[in-house]
Amino acid sequence: MFKHLMGMQWKIITIFMLFHPSLSFSPIHNGLNGAYFRVSAHHFPPYQILTQGANGNFSYVGSTPNIIYWMAEKFNFTYTFFPVDSAESAKLGSVQAGLNQLIKKEVDISTLCIVPTLERAQYMEFSYPVAIESYKFMVPKPGEESRLFGPVRPFQYPVWGCLFISLISVLVAFTISAWCYSRWNPMPTDYAHGAWDKLSIKIGNYAMYIASTCTNQGQGMNAPQNSFRILAGVWLLAATVLVNCYSGTLMSSLTLTKFKATINSLEDLAASQELTMTASANSVMAETMLNANSTTLKAIGNAMRRNPDSIYLTPEKGLHNIFSLKYAFATVESYMSYLINIDLKRTGECRFHVTDRIPITEPYTFGLEKGNKFNQLFSEKYCNVFAQMHDHNLFNCLGCSTYGKQV
Repeated sequence: MFKHLMGMQWKIITIFMLFHPSLSFSPIHNGLNGAYFRVSAHHFPPYQILTQGANGNFSYVGSTPNIIYWMAEKFNFTYTFFPVDSAESAKLGSVQAGLNQLIKKEVDISTLCIVPTLERAQYMEFSYPVAIESYKFMVPKPGEESRLFGPVRPFQYPVWGCLFISLISVLVAFTISAWCYSRWNPMPTDYAHGAWDKLSIKIGNYAMYIASTCTNQGQGMNAPQNSFRILAGVWLLAATVLVNCYSGTLMSSLTLTKFKATINSLEDLAASQELTMTASANSVMAETMLNANSTTLKAIGNAMRRNPDSIYLTPEKGLHNIFSLKYAFATVESYMSYLINIDLKRTGECRFHVTDRIPITEPYTFGLEKGNKFNQLFSEKYCNVFAQMHDHNLFNCLGCSTYGKQV
């Protein structure tokens, strides 16, 4: 149902872009001919791959720069790429360093995929969405539960508590019955021993009888009275059924591999004592968690504050966090597939689990210099070619170098 709704959403967006009069291919709106743009360049594989050359040149390829390359050919404008400053990126983080290019008016267009917010709108403008993505969690696969406590697995703790109480109750019932019989029908041997000594011996015998029955060993018990035999027989029948059920369940429990509970939602992550969420510094995701007021998101944010390393500055540090198997990472499916593929090739095993969708959906846009006269035209033209880029499979191409150029 969710996939159907997402598909309908994209169809509505595409129809809107194709038929809205302000977005048509009319020559009146073709005002980018001869325009010049300063465009930022970022290294964020697989969508953007920035390779520095020894002579100062660099190559910039990927699905995101493909948008600029294709639009420049179609609408006849020129551009120059300006890589984000590596020193500033290492100090402030790749997100903030990319935003600073727009704040300082060093570029007209930022190819850093930006999530629009009211705060960012004060110093920049936004294009039509490059993508509207829903998130999932990428979490380490749960480890196998220790077999040390395997004998406890067949029953839950409340069941074990009830069984313990019932065993004590049976032992008390046997003891009271034996004491009553000894008072009403004393045997000659009762005078040879003290009453309490005799009672303690019987308690020990009954305890051994109950223990041997529960462990399926079997042990006889002297019960001359019929009423006592009925009491013991009823309990023995119930105990036999219970012991056989436990034995069969224990065998299955020890044979099958049992894994620890895995993270599958925001609530699971908030309650987890082992995993913390990791996110890029100054990203909307990190700010949402750190400034949240709701119980669930606030718990996740508090866990991130207790572990400052969970907030990373550069993509390389983010990869280190993710592959350390200590963090949960919220991301889109395409990037998740890329990361899992990298780890699979490196380690030879699939070490991650993909959760269901979490209730977080964000639009990604190009950042535009505030007040630039070409912003509206650029955004409209990009929106016009959006559907065509999907038809040519350029937008979803990961790291595609078809339109890559040396700059």
